[in-house]
Amino acid sequence: MDGSPPAGSQVLCAICRTPLAGDEPVEPCPACQAPYHADCWADNGGCAVYGCSRVPPTAGREALEIPPSYWGQETKACPSCRATMMAAAIRCRTCGTTFESSRPLDRQEFQRRRNLDQRMPGMKKGVLALFLLSILPCTAPLAAVAGGVMAFTSRAELARLPGLYVALARLGLFVAVGQTVAFALAAGLYALARH
Repeated sequence: MDGSPPAGSQVLCAICRTPLAGDEPVEPCPACQAPYHADCWADNGGCAVYGCSRVPPTAGREALEIPPSYWGQETKACPSCRATMMAAAIRCRTCGTTFESSRPLDRQEFQRRRNLDQRMPGMKKGVLALFLLSILPCTAPLAAVAGGVMAFTSRAELARLPGLYVALARLGLFVAVGQTVAFALAAGLYALARH
């Protein structure tokens, strides 16, 4: 090929799907000889013919790039104000409520998540208090009991806390139990020594 399509032909570029004019530079695919505009070939980075060895690798799309639709629906109801909004939306334009993801929520699940979010500042303060109480030997038993109760009754809230607070809660509970056991052993040894 001499770099231009034959005269009088209506050969289409497989990328932009427009005819190749006689005065435009043409870039044929080295593998399948499909003709392209030179700039289309450069922009695409290779051939556009399915199965050709010169087709550029495709990039996978991220989940957020693909607009979700749920059972063919493109809209969903806001669980807070019940206004209709796009399925991919994470903020309601009517009431301003924001959501963690675009997955539709029913009213009960939305209320449960909202309640968890409202308790987060109190949980953070509780974790900090637990950690501070666990450091002092005289308050370590209190911190061990309170930390154990917190670990069993507030699992969902603890799991939603940032990693730093989760680490502080675990460390505080470990230190409090360790200090309580050490204090109990010391008291037992002191009682044995007095007898």
